[in-house]
Amino acid sequence: IYDTQIFNAGDIASYKSLIDVTAGTVFLPAAGQVVVRYRIDNETSYTTIFTNTTDNSISRTAITGLPKFYKEIQFRIESTGGAEITELSFNEEIIGRKYDTA
Repeated sequence: IYDTQIFNAGDIASYKSLIDVTAGTVFLPAAGQVVVRYRIDNETSYTTIFTNTTDNSISRTAITGLPKFYKEIQFRIESTGGAEITELSFNEEIIGRKYDTA
């Protein structure tokens, strides 16, 4: 299990939208499995993005079912069955900022 740092695109005040997430591996063995999860804004539990069990695959990308309104995000990658993770990448966009008018 690997927990990433918390990402905020250098701007904690702006809301973001996750566009895609990719996990790369060495050729996934028959018993291998990679699970990618996220939590936003310091939630206490992680939500599964995808599980990759495809034999001999070297990556999997998710583009649907991703969070669309958060300030910070953290990922957790879980590997079992000899799966060897080589990278995690993601793209997000800043969608706006909520200003305090008080």
